[in-house]
Amino acid sequence: MSAWLLGADLGEGELIFASPDWLIVAAGGLALVVWVLTWFGQRSLWARLGEQGLWAGALAGIVLALARPVWVEEEGRTEPGRVAVLVDASRSMDVLQEGSPRSEAVGPLLDRLRSKDVDVYHFGNDLAVGAPDAFTLPGTDLESALDALSERVAGEQLASVVVISDGLDRGLLRRRFLKEESPAPPSLPGPLTVYQVGSLGDLHDLSVRSVDTGGYAFRSEPFTITATLSGLGYAGKKVTATLTRDGRPVTQRMVTLDDNGDATATFEVQPQAVGRFTYEVSVPTWDDDAVPANNTAPVVVQVVRDRISVLQVTGAPSWDVKFLRRFLKGDPSVDLVSFFILRTTDDIEGTDYKDRELSLIQFPYSDLFSKELERFDVIIFQNFDHEKYFRPGERDELLDNIRRFVQEDGKGFVMTGGDRSFDLGGYGGTFVEEMLPVTLGANDPVHYDRFQPQLTDDGRRHPITRLATDLEENQAWWDRLVQLDGTNVVQRPSPGATVLLEHPSLTGADGKKLPILAVSEAGKGRAMALTVDTSWRWSLSEAAEGRGNQAYLRFWKNAFRWLVKDPSTSRVTVDTPKENYAVGDDVRIIVRARDPGFAALARAKVEVTVEGPAGKFTREGVTTAEGDVVIEVPADTRGAHRVTAVVSSRGGAVGTESTVYAVTTRDPELDEVAPDESFLRWLAASTQGTYYGPGDFGQPERDPDAGRTVWERREIPLWRAPILGFGVLLLGGLAWIVRRRSGLR
Repeated sequence: MSAWLLGADLGEGELIFASPDWLIVAAGGLALVVWVLTWFGQRSLWARLGEQGLWAGALAGIVLALARPVWVEEEGRTEPGRVAVLVDASRSMDVLQEGSPRSEAVGPLLDRLRSKDVDVYHFGNDLAVGAPDAFTLPGTDLESALDALSERVAGEQLASVVVISDGLDRGLLRRRFLKEESPAPPSLPGPLTVYQVGSLGDLHDLSVRSVDTGGYAFRSEPFTITATLSGLGYAGKKVTATLTRDGRPVTQRMVTLDDNGDATATFEVQPQAVGRFTYEVSVPTWDDDAVPANNTAPVVVQVVRDRISVLQVTGAPSWDVKFLRRFLKGDPSVDLVSFFILRTTDDIEGTDYKDRELSLIQFPYSDLFSKELERFDVIIFQNFDHEKYFRPGERDELLDNIRRFVQEDGKGFVMTGGDRSFDLGGYGGTFVEEMLPVTLGANDPVHYDRFQPQLTDDGRRHPITRLATDLEENQAWWDRLVQLDGTNVVQRPSPGATVLLEHPSLTGADGKKLPILAVSEAGKGRAMALTVDTSWRWSLSEAAEGRGNQAYLRFWKNAFRWLVKDPSTSRVTVDTPKENYAVGDDVRIIVRARDPGFAALARAKVEVTVEGPAGKFTREGVTTAEGDVVIEVPADTRGAHRVTAVVSSRGGAVGTESTVYAVTTRDPELDEVAPDESFLRWLAASTQGTYYGPGDFGQPERDPDAGRTVWERREIPLWRAPILGFGVLLLGGLAWIVRRRSGLR
């Protein structure tokens, strides 16, 4: 009877209300108003009380029904743990061995493993449900597959995890196994059993395993390309390795494979041009070679200028001079010519010195800033007052040579602070001021109070002041640097200049914070003004805190990379996610554009030209709000391809950059085809699992306590229970009868 009245038998559970709170409150308020209204009318006290009580019950029932009460019961039951079988479906599983693909062993293994508690998956770079239809996936990432399995079972403990593979994992797990002494094993949701398919057997394969170049080379300087060759089944044979650049032969080497079938071919190359170039090492393809596609290996080499030639001119020795000179002399990519403790024209022309030997050599300023200027890439004026050294008749000509060195020849110029720099060095109104990123002529040219420079918004993004890649970490680097001892004072930034560091309190003639570090595009070249002469303190303060001198080194390395227009500091960059593509791939060309402050340049016009063996074609695009655009082109022609991106905006040309990529028929999944038994054995042993070699079979490891709890939820809607409707009708009807009997309607 109670089950009929409530709509079902109720067990252990809890009561919830399905209606929103506002509806319950509104219904209760309305019911209260109705109940109060029933009080009015002439009748006896007992009739009034009886009617009110009955109406209260009926209205409460209506409110309860509108609240939609539900009785919820939950019950859990335990199901036995399941077995997950992961099958490697990559292309290396289809390599022919003794006339048959090694993947033929997978079917019989699955037949012996299948049962009602087994779930089969296959994997390449990702995990997918079901046995593989074909072994054609282009990658193998076992760790990602195991992680995906753990996420799929959501904390459930499996009875067993089974892996069927040849061991040629291309992901991080095998890389750690090959490089580390005690690599961390993967996290598994159950005990592991590994079945290896494929063995060395009668496998013959000659391949170029890897090509090492060091990543970059210097123009006109020899560099070495080292190719590692592997010849499974070819031990003791002689092999001719050929090196080509952009498809044209460069040289050949004859090597002999050792007892393990390995050899190294070394090529010495001397590039004569700057840029990215595609080099390719190839070996012959013999009749019994199992995988001809891995007989070539391309590599892209970035060739940079041989060395950066820097001219450092200083007016007097100082700690700032010492630290910067030591940094430049210690950098192998810098060819430094440094002049300091110089003889002035007064020293040379004074009557007291005409006939006596001087301990200081004469400063060859005339030849240096005329005939020899073109040999340098960057000039540094470090606390150097030119008026004491340049003869009046030559002064303007030499300073104009320096201006043309930057603005017309596209070179770099730096002026740092000191008592002989900027206004104190007499540079106001000269050709040098014309290219500086600051305007001279301040009323008070020096400020002696200590201060800590502050990054500007542009400084947070600019490559010179990016001491760390992460913006927050970069800000933290600058915040913890020591204060500096005063600064030269300038009027304001020059038009078009970008301020990277500013004074925390002093202002310039324009009312804005005084620039401490400013840069600008000076014609074809670049100029930088640092108004302090105590940047060396950044080195000592960091060392005192146990962090070395990385802030100082990174700052000046960044500065010189920017001054010589290193591609990484260019306002326009063009890149491809990979250097090498297979025929049929899509090549994503990513072009990024930035304004002079290195903020994203939106809605800039981009024209990309791709030139390869089949000719050239052009694609166009417009940068997004993030300042980039992605242009996809097909990789349909084998060989080297050069990409040139030209970016322009409403303000005119922004810049031009280029890169290269290679299209090959090489399959990365087949770079290495010999099954890796040692990796699979380690994988099983490191997880306390079981390993079975090719042709062996045993029952997989099982966890008898594995299982999962399945929760069943039962909801009984009490608002539809007959007793609720019957009660409302009964109480409401009785209340109406009492009301009519007392003479009211």
